[in-house]
Amino acid sequence: MIWIVRVMLLGGLLAVLGWGQDKEYGIWSLGFVLAAWVMLEPRLRPALILLPVAGLTGIVTLLWQQPWL
Repeated sequence: MIWIVRVMLLGGLLAVLGWGQDKEYGIWSLGFVLAAWVMLEPRLRPALILLPVAGLTGIVTLLWQQPWL
């Protein structure tokens, strides 16, 4: 059962990589897929502490891309 989830996450990761190269929020979407993978993989659970740091980095990146700043 877990292999189905892994294959779906890998497919989503590849789709976002292919789709998001020229999109404004493509790389940010890639971060969401990777965060979902980290939360579902038992071996990657210690990396959950990094998710808030990654989220804040994503917010700063989005603010940095705004033309009014």
